[in-house]
Amino acid sequence: MKHLKTILKWALPSVKIACKMLAVSAEVFCRHSFGRRYAPTLLAGFFCCFVALSLFRSVVPQVIPGLIDIYLLIFFVLVLYHIARMWRQQPTIHSYSSGQSWEFWSRHNFNSNLVSILMEPLIFVLVGLLLFPANSLLSLWLMLGGVCLFIKELLSYWQFRNRVLDSRDARLEGERIGTGVRQQTAPQGNREQRVAPVVAAQPALPPANSMQQIYSRLDPALQQLVATPNQNPPNPPAPNRPASPMVVIRRQGRRPGTGSGIFAAQQPGIPQQQAHNAPPLARRPRPSSLQNRPQ
Repeated sequence: MKHLKTILKWALPSVKIACKMLAVSAEVFCRHSFGRRYAPTLLAGFFCCFVALSLFRSVVPQVIPGLIDIYLLIFFVLVLYHIARMWRQQPTIHSYSSGQSWEFWSRHNFNSNLVSILMEPLIFVLVGLLLFPANSLLSLWLMLGGVCLFIKELLSYWQFRNRVLDSRDARLEGERIGTGVRQQTAPQGNREQRVAPVVAAQPALPPANSMQQIYSRLDPALQQLVATPNQNPPNPPAPNRPASPMVVIRRQGRRPGTGSGIFAAQQPGIPQQQAHNAPPLARRPRPSSLQNRPQ
C-alpha cells in the first residue's frame, strides 16, 4: 500500500507533464499570440518531441521516414516564430497564455470555447489519421497530441468555470453578511417591520365646471354687475408741478455791447424771453498779481 502511494505520487505529475508536452505539439500549429512566460513550455515541448521521435523512429517501421524530419523542422520554425512575436504583442495578453485560435474561427462566428476544446483537437486527430498509411509513428504522435490538447483545454475550462462560480458565491456571501451586520448593528426601533396603513379608495373627483356654467349659477344682480362695463371716470390729469429750484445757467452767445462768454441765470417761473433780455451779470474784476505784491 505504501509503494502504491509512492507510485501514484510520482505517476500523476509525470502524466500531467507528458500530457502538457504532447499538447504543445498541437498548440504550435493551431494557436498564435502566446504569453511571454509560456516560451519555456514551447521550447520544452519541442525538445520532448525531438527526443521521443528520434528514439522511436528506429523501432517503428515507416513507409516515408522523411515526414518526421519535415515535421520537426516545421515545429522548430513555428516555435521560433511564436517566440519572436512575443516581444511585439500587446500587453493585454496573459503572460501564461497558451495561445489564441486563428482568426478564421472568429470570422465565421464560432464559439471560442468550442473551438479550443473540440474543433482544434479534432482537426489534429484527423490529420494524424490521414498520415497513418505513410508514417504510423508520426500519425500516432499527432493523434496523441490532439487527445492531450482536448484533455488540457477541458481541464482549463473546468478550472476557470469553478473560479468564476467561486467569485460569484463570494460576492453573494458578502452581500448576505453585510445585510446581517446592518441588521444587527441597527437600533431596536429601526428593526421593527413597518406596515403601511390601509387607505380606502377615494371616489374620483368630478371634472371642473366651465366658466359658462359658473356664470349661469350666479345671482341675477351679480350677473348684471359683472356684465356692466366699467364706468369709473378716468384719473384726473396731474397738476403742473413747479420747476426745480435749480438755477439753469445757459451759455449766451456774444451780443453787441457785452463781453464774450456772458452767462444768464434763469429762475423758476421767469419766461425764457425775459431771460434773454435780462442785463448781463456783472463781471467781478480779478485782482492783479501786481497789486497783491508786497512793496
